[in-house]
Formats: sequence, structure tokens, C-alpha cells
Amino acid sequence: MNDERLEAIENADSVSSQRPAVIMNFSGYTPPYDVVPIVERMVASVPSKYLTGLKEIVLTNSSDLSRKRRRSVTKARKHKVRVVEARGLYHPAWKGNQAWIEIFVDNTLKGWEKGLWLKIPFFREDPLSEVLFHEIGHHIHFTKRPEYREKEDVADVWKVRLVLNYNRRRFPLIKAFFKLIAILFGPLYKWQFERLMKGQLQKGWISRAEFDERVTIKKSKD
Repeated sequence: MNDERLEAIENADSVSSQRPAVIMNFSGYTPPYDVVPIVERMVASVPSKYLTGLKEIVLTNSSDLSRKRRRSVTKARKHKVRVVEARGLYHPAWKGNQAWIEIFVDNTLKGWEKGLWLKIPFFREDPLSEVLFHEIGHHIHFTKRPEYREKEDVADVWKVRLVLNYNRRRFPLIKAFFKLIAILFGPLYKWQFERLMKGQLQKGWISRAEFDERVTIKKSKD
């Protein structure tokens, strides 16, 4: 990633604008921990110019969807995905209504409801950051930086940048730890990092666009 785009993420926007409201709308579901302040903190880490036109972020659960919505589908990478199975959706502005994001917290945290990881903020927040910043990436692509390629790839690229930006600010000790490891082990650390990313790519845990972006950022720091 080039320096200009790094600065676009790291520098605060000089133009103040209203940030999207974070709204909790659960029915018949209780998250394993309070997700609202976490999402609010994540939103606050995004330069405000990238959030212009985004009205709200609704935290809800797929298990309470209407019958019509449960049967509806959306598209991702040219494949149909049932809305009831989605973790998040971006709704662009339409007919006078501002854009908004919908996050299905039950789907997002599926398999992460219990365990010691809940006591560790970095791991507790990671599933939410992956979904939230991906959907914000859609908003940036749609309103600020249009690119003529697969929209999910563009959203994944922005997700990587926004997640790294958030984690640097939120978890400075973790950043310092990995920086020390990189200094001590040099090429071995770089090789192991790429090996780990390739493993996640092969398992389908990350996209090719996300892999390329993470490796590019890593090389730019070396």
C-alpha cells in the first residue's frame, strides 16, 4: 500500500461530520458481551470523511428476521448468499434514504460465544472488526473511491487497512510485541507470516485480495 493511502487512514480528517449512530436491535437474542461500545469505538477510529452519508449501524440478529427476509438472498462474488446466513450487509443510499449497515451479531459471533478468549479484548473484538470494517469498506467504495473490480475484493482491501489502523491504536502493546519479534527474527518472521497467510487463503478464511493487501503492507514495513 502506498504512503498516500496509509496517511489517508492514519490521519484524522480535518472536516468534521456526524458519525453514524450505533443502534442495538436484538429480539430473542443476547450477545455474550456488550457489543455496542466496542462498535462505537471502532467507528470512532475511521476518518470521518469516509463515513459521510452513512446514517447508522444496526446491530441485530438473523434469528429474528421476517419470513420474507429469511428467504431473500444477496450476492457476493457472483454467488447467491441467503440473508439469514450473512454476517453483515451494506445498504447504499436509496430514494432519499441514507446508507446504513446491518450486522447480524449472532452470525458474526457464532462459535465464539464461550471460552477464555472472551476475557482478552483483542480476540473478543476481532470477529466484529472483520465484519464492521468490511461493510464500511463497501461504503467507501460506493461513495468515495470507486474502483472497477469485484466489490467484495475492494471491501476486503479497505477492511485490512481499517482493521490494522484500529488495532494499532487500540492495542499498542501488541504492535510493539510483533515489532520486536520482527527485529529479532527478521526474514524468518516474514517467511512465517506469509506462510500463515497462505494457509488462511487455502482454507478460504481470507480472500486473495486480503492476502495480497496484508503481504503488501508487511513488505512496505520491512
